[in-house]
Amino acid sequence: MHQIIEYEILLEAATPIAHHRESLGNHALLERRKVRLPDGSWAQVPAVSGDSLRHGLRESAAYAFLDALGMLGNEGLTEAALRLLFNGGMVTGRGDASTIKLDDYHALCDVFPPLALLGGCVSSRIVPGRLVSEDALLICEETAHLVPAWMRERAGTLDGSRAHIESHQRVRMDPMLDPAKAAMLTAPDARRLAGKRRKSEAAHETDDAIAREDAKSTMLPRSFEAVAAGSLLAWRVLAVCRSDLEVDTFQTMVCGFLSAARVGGKRGTGFGHIRPVAANAVPLRRPSDSVQPVDMAALAPSVGEAFRAHVRERADKARAWISGVDA
Repeated sequence: MHQIIEYEILLEAATPIAHHRESLGNHALLERRKVRLPDGSWAQVPAVSGDSLRHGLRESAAYAFLDALGMLGNEGLTEAALRLLFNGGMVTGRGDASTIKLDDYHALCDVFPPLALLGGCVSSRIVPGRLVSEDALLICEETAHLVPAWMRERAGTLDGSRAHIESHQRVRMDPMLDPAKAAMLTAPDARRLAGKRRKSEAAHETDDAIAREDAKSTMLPRSFEAVAAGSLLAWRVLAVCRSDLEVDTFQTMVCGFLSAARVGGKRGTGFGHIRPVAANAVPLRRPSDSVQPVDMAALAPSVGEAFRAHVRERADKARAWISGVDA
């Protein structure tokens, strides 16, 4: 069996998305992709990186695997196993990459099926995967010619990318400026704070810039860009599957991730929640195959059954592998 399964997924920002590329001073800029427009000009369009989405799929696979083993939430993972499950492993220098047997790698994939699709680094040998996660591109005027036609129709009227970008400003308050909180200080720290205040007042009277710098508040004003809630993004993910088990593993990853997906930063304050609106499955067994509409929610009841049964049958091998893997 050799089947390429591709999903075109229309995502909606349920909350603003703060997926940043860089900071200029105290201002964080959104991740953007350079795209060529039909008239030959160029534009910078916000996007969620394929790396971030692929990492979400890897974490989803790891949690599903540990849940099937009955190890979710329990201690028992070595540092190497934790790295391999959630980050794909690393080159440790302890393994013998030049003599690793292909049968050993196949045995690992049999115990941990997502490894075959996602790839990783085992015994200091990097093994490529068979899963491709593209950037999730903002659907707007500038990208209308790049996203699938059914997504453009579903999105309706399209605005320019700038209409989707909003700016947020935050300030980290200084507890020393609150008398009620400052009263909790120890006597030496309270005296030190009073001395800093006297120093600051004297500096302003004498225009001593150096002294003012030493006595200034620790408040931190900062700002950042975000993609506004309600914005739509086009995401494509595909995998080369060589068995029915790998098909179910792939679907388990995608559905598990999209059930509670968050991307970018500021997650602790509610940013980054994305949810699937609609999806198309594109089975590429033959060039003549047509696009088949798929409701991701409809997949959920049956998705994961083969994956969980496979992992449970190999529970003892999996636990032994977890305790001794080099990654």
